[in-house]
Amino acid sequence: MPTPAKPEPTPAIHPSLVKGEPTLAQRPMPAAASGPTLADPSTRPQEAELAPRVEKQFTLDLSTPVAVEPPPVASVPAPATAIAETPDPVLPTLPRASTMVRPEEAPQRAPLTIAQPLAATQPQAEVWPATPQLRALIARVAAHPECASWAMRLEEKLNALEGLPLASPEASVLLQDLVTIHNDASTLADQLGYSWKRTDMLQVGFALQRRLTVWRPLHACAKSVEMTPRSPLNPERMATPLARVEDELRTGGQLLSWNDFLLLDHLRDAMSLGYPELERRKLARKVLHRIDSSDLDPAQQELLQSESFEPFRQQLIQWAADDVSLATALVQIERFESTLTATDAVHLADSCLSLQLHENPEVVELADLIDGHYRNANCRVAVNAVLLDALLPQMEPAEQDVDDHILGNRVFGRSRRETELKLRLSPDPNQWRLLLEVVGVVDSNTSSSSGPVTVFNHGRSHYYATKQLVVNRNGFWVSPATAAAQTSTGINGLRTDYDSVPLLGSIVRSVARSQSEAKQVEARRVVERKVESNAMEQLDAGLNEKVDIWQDKLVTLAVNPLREMGLAPAVVDMSTTEDQLVGRFRIAGDMQLAAHTPRPVAFEDAALSLQLHESSLNNSVRQLQLAGRRYSLDDVVRRIESRLPHTDGDLLDQVPEGVEVVFADENPIEIRIQDGKVEMAIAIAELANGSRVYRNFRVFVAYVPQINGLRAELVREGTIKLDGSELGFGGQIALRGVFAKVFSKKRSLPIIPPQVADDKRLEQFELTQLAFYDGWVALSISPKQALAAEEVEERKLRIGHGAILQKIMH
Repeated sequence: MPTPAKPEPTPAIHPSLVKGEPTLAQRPMPAAASGPTLADPSTRPQEAELAPRVEKQFTLDLSTPVAVEPPPVASVPAPATAIAETPDPVLPTLPRASTMVRPEEAPQRAPLTIAQPLAATQPQAEVWPATPQLRALIARVAAHPECASWAMRLEEKLNALEGLPLASPEASVLLQDLVTIHNDASTLADQLGYSWKRTDMLQVGFALQRRLTVWRPLHACAKSVEMTPRSPLNPERMATPLARVEDELRTGGQLLSWNDFLLLDHLRDAMSLGYPELERRKLARKVLHRIDSSDLDPAQQELLQSESFEPFRQQLIQWAADDVSLATALVQIERFESTLTATDAVHLADSCLSLQLHENPEVVELADLIDGHYRNANCRVAVNAVLLDALLPQMEPAEQDVDDHILGNRVFGRSRRETELKLRLSPDPNQWRLLLEVVGVVDSNTSSSSGPVTVFNHGRSHYYATKQLVVNRNGFWVSPATAAAQTSTGINGLRTDYDSVPLLGSIVRSVARSQSEAKQVEARRVVERKVESNAMEQLDAGLNEKVDIWQDKLVTLAVNPLREMGLAPAVVDMSTTEDQLVGRFRIAGDMQLAAHTPRPVAFEDAALSLQLHESSLNNSVRQLQLAGRRYSLDDVVRRIESRLPHTDGDLLDQVPEGVEVVFADENPIEIRIQDGKVEMAIAIAELANGSRVYRNFRVFVAYVPQINGLRAELVREGTIKLDGSELGFGGQIALRGVFAKVFSKKRSLPIIPPQVADDKRLEQFELTQLAFYDGWVALSISPKQALAAEEVEERKLRIGHGAILQKIMH
């Protein structure tokens, strides 16, 4: 049963094994088989089954979260089963990076001008709303003569759809027409060559696609589901179900352990003290998440799913769900598409969670579609086998003394071992699967004595050892090493105590040689077993230690800091191909959105590629909870600096003392990645510097990338910009002085950590892609010879900060 903890205890739960899967102690070991031979590679040890024979498991729960808000979805703890997620759309390959990216190289591209976003108020009627962001994309693509006709068709259908009742028959016809127009977008894009025209066309096509994915099932819901406003909530109705649950747990002697886990005291306080509706909703969602957690063991799940808990669960759902109409959800989608602000993201996320608690399955499915498109992966990493091979350690030949016993005889001598490490990727659609191979040879010269005879031997053993590492959303899985060896031996000479005795010496030597040769087969088997055992021990010890280190680093440097910030790092999907490891991840809190726009694609020769969406950065900053709060400026800088990569120098040394700030109530810090820059907007309600007080202004600062080999960093561009109607000329000057120190041009932000850029093992690689546009950062590292091998006429254009002007490479 759950273990109490304070102040809000949670049970000590760990990811469980797949149902029916034996525990580590119970898992049967495969039957022994004859060892593989080196001469026939097909007989070498094969990779383990989907759940490998586990020698050691390192638990790390990065499962896609099931409800805290949202409600639970089917959880699949099996390492080999992927959670169904919306595939991320992609744009064409980005250009290779110049040594120095210069803004003036950027091509002329029509700006994206979005009209006034929709009002955030509740819509008065269930009608199709306006689509300002989609229309801005249409206007940009309409500027290209080749796309004007298509844009006109789309504009016409949107005009006809806007304002129609959601369930109207005319909407059915228009939605089908929009599907046809969307399909034509792909055909038209393929005819535009590799230019910004094609990029603009693909983006508006993707924007239409994600809307149609939601619009069509929403239209079906509007026709078949009556979205009646819910009756006023009476919190006192929780009293009877809550008392029944407490009686059930008290009868079983489990009330004490479950009381804290299910927050029963908090629920009673919410009834008696009259919690605000928003707080009550958050509390109910937290309890629902715990009830439906896949981390509970079967006995705990059975208890919480029993009949006596059902009325309690239904009341929690009533508390947790807000009254959201279909038109409200549509308006919130369009408003977020236009503003991308934290406030609108929270509103959309909250509505989506409420729809997921609806009693009608069609509405729940619609909510899952919205969640899938607006909480898609915002970080993608692909690592090629070429880079993994470069990072493998080079094994130097090793010599050592031999002092052993073989067939009862003590053996002395010297041996020399030469070893080569190889890494092989085993294709797997649902996880990372790597096979570490060790191929080596041991040469030895030894002597052994038996009575009056000493035999001098030479031997050569070839061995092959493998060990498998599987990484999935549940953690690291390491299989035990397997090995095979082949040994050849020979006698270099004999020495006996009777060598000086005529005739007798010859007889003794002849008998000794015959006996030694007779034992050669058995001796080779003994040596092969020893070589195999030694290889497995070394491989097991070495890799297990490394995995321990990797696990600690991953948890310490990535997972724990994100969780401490209130974020929930989750694996969207992981896969292995013959050439690379690919992972898509989501960095977002329960009430935050993630990526929803198409990501860029790396070059096919990239050894490492990373695409990071601005939502991952904004979600991290928003968890600082700066809105509406007063801080000293050095405290704010300290908190932000703790979440940035380490750089030389102390930023606090540059911050003026005695400055206090109060951040705006909404969207205090927003980060945008566009037009080759990272732009930050800071909204401040009040800044006090001594006797001077400045109110209601915004600060804008932009960073651009600089590249030198593998070193890449962000440096401030231009001057600090201020916007505020209450700022006079003197205020502008004073505040620019303050923020010029906070965002000093002398201080750069590393994109690639210096310890990585200076790693000697990476000298054969260079940064070939670094682009900032349309909400995404795209970074690629490729082997130097790949770039050098390109012929002049085939070189990808290097324009600006990532113009999409080259062919798609799949």
